[in-house]
Amino acid sequence: MRRQMILEIVLLAVFLFVYYDFFDGDRRPWGANALLVAAVAWVIVHNVAGWVYSCRALQGDHLQEMVRQHVSGMRRFAVLSVVSRVGMLASLLVFFCYGMEWNAWKGWLLAATGVVALAQMTWLGSIWQRRIRNISRVLEE
Repeated sequence: MRRQMILEIVLLAVFLFVYYDFFDGDRRPWGANALLVAAVAWVIVHNVAGWVYSCRALQGDHLQEMVRQHVSGMRRFAVLSVVSRVGMLASLLVFFCYGMEWNAWKGWLLAATGVVALAQMTWLGSIWQRRIRNISRVLEE
């Protein structure tokens, strides 16, 4: 999980450094640039917070209560994780589709992108559910 977060942080930071020049950010409106930077920065901040959270030791008097609190925090983090990625995808679509002349092929391509994105969000949600379920199962035993 930490390796995934670190890899995402590095790749997203590189994207933020190069997107303006590589993807003609100067030809996009200020709002599209701001939305893209804010969404990608939010995912980076969220990943850093998750990394810090995962490194933090559980605190409390009773082990079961500590694990319950950890699972509760993981559920909130999982929801924010999926929501932040949906927001980032939406901002990427706004940025890259701004000013585009639409035709049938581009419409189908956008629909295919939506299907792939939906599959990725479903996959991400299932990964989080599996992590939470595994910890909850240990709690029940």
